[in-house]
Amino acid sequence: MADVIQTLTSYLHKENEKALRRLEERLQEEGYEPNFFGEVKPYVDEFYPKKDEWQELCKEWIKEEKPKYIAPNQIDSTEENLNNVVLQSFYTDTKVKRFKQMYQANKYVLESILTYKEKGNESI
Repeated sequence: MADVIQTLTSYLHKENEKALRRLEERLQEEGYEPNFFGEVKPYVDEFYPKKDEWQELCKEWIKEEKPKYIAPNQIDSTEENLNNVVLQSFYTDTKVKRFKQMYQANKYVLESILTYKEKGNESI
């Protein structure tokens, strides 16, 4: 389970970064409109199952290992924020300030988990 959590957390961290870059690129393209069925839906269909698996595994891991600074509600918030960040990154009418706040919150939790998995409880 630990390796799967680390792999999925790394994947979600990369997707969080990609979402920020994608939004920044879309904001530069005047009049950009995503193709929902050709671009957004296929991306989300691949992303959501991995994110959902990560959420379930992390909650189990927290119950078993009880990391000091990572709580189940952070996992739930991160899951919801990841949904929003990935989906909103395709659309130019996104509220950038709110998007970046969610991005930063995701980054913090995901990096905290990766650090814990690499170094243990005292490292966070």
